[in-house]
Amino acid sequence: MLKKQWGIMLAMFVFCLFMPAIHASAAPELKVKVTAGFDGKAKFGKGAPITVEIENNGTSAFTGDMIIDTQQSYESGIGEVFPLDIQAGETKTVTFINQKMFDFNMYGMNAKSIFFYEGGWKKGKEIDHKGTQQITVAMYHDDTKILTAFTDNIDRLSALKGMRLTNYPSTQMIDASKIAALKFPEEAAGWGPTDMIIVDEYPIADMTAAEQQAIMEWVRTGGIIIFGGSDHLAAESGLFADHLPLSLNGKKTIGPEVFNEWTSRDDFDKEVTVAAATLNPDSKVIFSKDADILAASKSLGKGLVLQTAFSVGDEPFSKMHGAAAVWKNLLDTANQSVVAGGVMPYYNDPMESLRWTIGNSNELFPSFKVSAPFLFGVIIFYIIIIIPVLYIVLKRKDKREHAWWIIPSISVAVSVFIFAYGARDRIGQAQLQQTSVFDVEQDGRLTGYFVESILTNKAGDFIFSAPKETTMSTYTPYSMGLFGPSSMGGNAHKRAILERSATGSNLHLRNIGYWDVATVYGQTTLDSIGNFDIALTVKDKQLTGEITNNFPFPVKELAIWSGTSRIKIGDLGPGETMKVNETLKTSTLIRKRSSNSMYMGQMPGTSDDLMKMRKDSLLTFSGEFMSNDSKPALIGYTDSKLVPIELDKTKAATDSLTLLSQSFTPKVEFSGDFTVDPEMMTMSLISEANSIQAHQLGNAANMYYFDEDTYIQTWQIPEDLMQKVSIWKSMDITKIQKQLYTLQIWNVKTKSYDPLESERKLTLDSIEDYISADGKVTFKMEFINKQNGNEGQAPDIKLHGEVKK
Repeated sequence: MLKKQWGIMLAMFVFCLFMPAIHASAAPELKVKVTAGFDGKAKFGKGAPITVEIENNGTSAFTGDMIIDTQQSYESGIGEVFPLDIQAGETKTVTFINQKMFDFNMYGMNAKSIFFYEGGWKKGKEIDHKGTQQITVAMYHDDTKILTAFTDNIDRLSALKGMRLTNYPSTQMIDASKIAALKFPEEAAGWGPTDMIIVDEYPIADMTAAEQQAIMEWVRTGGIIIFGGSDHLAAESGLFADHLPLSLNGKKTIGPEVFNEWTSRDDFDKEVTVAAATLNPDSKVIFSKDADILAASKSLGKGLVLQTAFSVGDEPFSKMHGAAAVWKNLLDTANQSVVAGGVMPYYNDPMESLRWTIGNSNELFPSFKVSAPFLFGVIIFYIIIIIPVLYIVLKRKDKREHAWWIIPSISVAVSVFIFAYGARDRIGQAQLQQTSVFDVEQDGRLTGYFVESILTNKAGDFIFSAPKETTMSTYTPYSMGLFGPSSMGGNAHKRAILERSATGSNLHLRNIGYWDVATVYGQTTLDSIGNFDIALTVKDKQLTGEITNNFPFPVKELAIWSGTSRIKIGDLGPGETMKVNETLKTSTLIRKRSSNSMYMGQMPGTSDDLMKMRKDSLLTFSGEFMSNDSKPALIGYTDSKLVPIELDKTKAATDSLTLLSQSFTPKVEFSGDFTVDPEMMTMSLISEANSIQAHQLGNAANMYYFDEDTYIQTWQIPEDLMQKVSIWKSMDITKIQKQLYTLQIWNVKTKSYDPLESERKLTLDSIEDYISADGKVTFKMEFINKQNGNEGQAPDIKLHGEVKK
């Protein structure tokens, strides 16, 4: 009997010993493979499609959540959740759009970013998986342009291979067929890996409506799409048919000399077939010869639609040596137009700047306080209760010995009352502050950024919801170890979880403390809310005209932003019109320019100080990152809540502040002599050898670091001014640093550079030969010290002329 009992006990011991192994053998065994970007390529700071393939090689099903940690910047990120149900032996694929790619490898990071929770992320258990642990991709930065070609045969566009654009040392080419093999993105951010799309007789119309709309929205936010000529382009271009700059009818041949004139080369030796083209409204000719338009462009939001009147893939054009020069001209023109329209390169990351400008000020909430009369009254009441009343009551009841505990108790009760009264708003409900900035498009669309901060009145999780067009993320602090940042990316889902649906998304902020501050930020687009009607005229330095507010809410503190100045003009209610009559310091309004508007005083002590700090941060961000398309802007503030983000299941008081900015072109009437100041022109400063922009030094005006031997400086006179000039009289050249470089000026007539005297300031007369037909003045700066680079100023110019009578 004893042996039998020992045998049972031994069997139970062995069963318990091997129980974990038996359980493990029945567990799911997941293996992951990830594909990201277009053909494995992505752009830093922009969106990209990500495809995750999950294979279950275990003996039981997996039911739970996959979480992908995505880092939007150095200290911000979220975990995005994907519910999964994978049977044993089954493989499933998850595809999503990451709104902003971050380069972990650039910072030596190797953090895990793919997680699985059996039973769900809220209460489930994390399990390990095999295969890919982190999303990796070939990451390209803003110095590389990526071109995506829609064509039946990529060899038709062989002239684009190895293309080197001005100011960009390298390009990458992607065949759209490799994207189609997975799936074309149905969100604008999914087209983030590319900078330009080239369509060569490809039926865009055959793509789904969602895919076409995604490309359309990508263009609106600053993308460039180029359509080559085609016999059926109107039908092939799908949603873009109404946005093409040219209408094509009939055919003819153009001699090689026309293309040679376009490229200033002699590489064309055969005729090219072109269509008879007419310019559509709001379009701009890129190149024409007599009545023949060969290329034109049309703005679409902040982006550009460019079109040629000839097929870019057909021979003989595509095989002639000059094709590469035509492509360079087209791509440079398109890129410069978009950059001039205010699309910022991503080495200046707007999302990162949100943290240090708008975010910092938005996280400061007004302190709770008690008014002085109320506090004085409580103190008087307290003194009356404690001294005469308490003394009389206790004496009558002969209980004066209880004063030792009654007096402290009343003191504590009064203190608690004062505190609760002052903090009643914070105790009763959470506090929300929303600060946002929007560019107002001509069609009434608003595009911009927002920051929303919550001051909690309880500890726990908080859920924000937003529609599909609005992105959300949050700041994820990281620590600094001996070898740099030590917790970026890997723990983002411990702080914030994003759940998507067909209509929008929910962002869960996790484990927020009592009376703590947490922040949500992102981008959004609002359709056709309203705009300003702006009819302003400048004549003899006097600004006159009318402004109408077409928004359904009042706009306060309206101002015209010209250069670094802001001309205050007042408030406007919905539907109201105001007359403007202001004296200017310049002969016209000029493009808005960034200035350091950040609040520079002491820590804000009042609500007014906090509001000024928030407004200053909006001006700083808008000047740096919002539309800056060589035009002045009308700006104003509203306290109406515009960003469609809501706090779920929590009562909260909301304080909103929004800056609206709409670019406009004033009507300018000149008479007699006038001066074109440097602020009225755009200027580029590019190295001659490698076409690299000179590096501007900090916020200092006109200070650069020149790391190459020779730079070409080009000043562009506004087109409307060129149309009004009858004669150019003189040119003032200032800020010449003769100890650093010699200066030459391009002579349009001789097509060569003329040397200039080595002086700090110069005045040139008879300058007609130095201004091109399209309004360009070009200098060559050749540096004397060619060893270690140079820091210094570039020349400034003023032009003096006379207006046509």
